[in-house]
Amino acid sequence: MLLVATPNLCVDRTQTIADLVPGAVMRALEVEVSAGGKGVNIARVVRAHGRRATLVGLVADNDRAHLLGLLKGEGADVVDVPIPGDVRMAMIMIERPGGRTTVLNEPGSTISTQSWQHYRDAVEHALPGHTVLACSGSLPPGAPVDAYGQLVELAHRAGIPALVDSAPAALRGSLASRPDLVTPNLQEAEAAISGGSGSVLADADTDVRERATAAALTLCELGARAAAVTAGAAGVALADADSRQVRWVPTVQVDVISAVGAGDSFLAGVLLAVDSGAPGTAVDWAEAVLRGAATATASCEQLRAGGVDPSRVEELLVQIRELAVDDSAMRSGA
Repeated sequence: MLLVATPNLCVDRTQTIADLVPGAVMRALEVEVSAGGKGVNIARVVRAHGRRATLVGLVADNDRAHLLGLLKGEGADVVDVPIPGDVRMAMIMIERPGGRTTVLNEPGSTISTQSWQHYRDAVEHALPGHTVLACSGSLPPGAPVDAYGQLVELAHRAGIPALVDSAPAALRGSLASRPDLVTPNLQEAEAAISGGSGSVLADADTDVRERATAAALTLCELGARAAAVTAGAAGVALADADSRQVRWVPTVQVDVISAVGAGDSFLAGVLLAVDSGAPGTAVDWAEAVLRGAATATASCEQLRAGGVDPSRVEELLVQIRELAVDDSAMRSGA
C-alpha cells in the first residue's frame, strides 16, 4: 500500500476555451470540476492499476463537504485533517485547438503551527502497513519550510523509502533529510537550486537534456539520494548520489490531449514500481523511472489529470525500453 502526504488539497476547475486572450472576456466551451492536488492525481493512477493509495490531506472548513464529496465520488481513500479557512481552488485553462495549457493555483489557507503538528501526527499514525511514502504537492502558507523533510524523517524511522515532488521551496527544504528520490520537472528543479520563488514556471525551451542532467546531479549534491528531473517530451535525467552517474531515460511522441498532471502520473508510475518490489530489497530506480516515464506519457493522452489506461502504459513501456537501450548504445559509442 502507498501513502501519499498531500497537504494542500484543492478543487480543480478545468475549462476548455478557444483562445486565452489576456485582458479579454472569454467563455468556456467545457468545464469539469474535480478534486485536485498532485497527490489526488497520483491516487487516480494507482486506482486505475487496481492498487490502493491512502491520501493524507488538510481540508479547510469552508467547502469541506464539497471537496470530500468529490474525493469520495471517485473512490479515494482519504485521511482528512480539518483546518480553518477556505478550500484551495485551481483554474486550468486548455486552449483548443493546440492544447496550450495555463494553470493558476491558489496558495491555500494559512495554517497554524498546531495544524501542522496535527497533520504530521496523522501521517505518522498512517505510516504502519504502508510500503512507501510520497510527499506530493505544494505546502500551504504557514507550513514550516522543512515540512516535507520532517515527513521524510518519519518514513525513514518507520523503515520505508520517502519520495518528494513539490514546489521549489518545499523541495529544497526537504533535501537535508535525504529523501530517497525527488522528482521535480526541470523548471521546479532549477528554481529549487537557485532559491527562486517558483511563482511562475514557464515551459523549458533550450538545452533541456543538459540542464536536466546538471540539475539532477546538483539535487543529489544538496542531499537527495537520487533525483529524477523530468523534461517533458525530451525525457528524464536520473542521477544517483552514491555513484554520481546520470542515466537519460527518453520518452516517445504521442498525441497530447493535456499534459496537466503528467509529473504526478510519472511519480505514480515510480511508486507502483517501488510497491511491486520485494520487501527489504534495494529499489531499482532506473527500472522505476522507466515505468514512470511510460505512465506520464500515457497520461498526456487523457484530459483529466491522473487519467491513464494501464494497457497503454504497458505498450509505451516496451517502446521506451527499446529507446533507452538505443540511447545507451549511442552514448557508449556502439
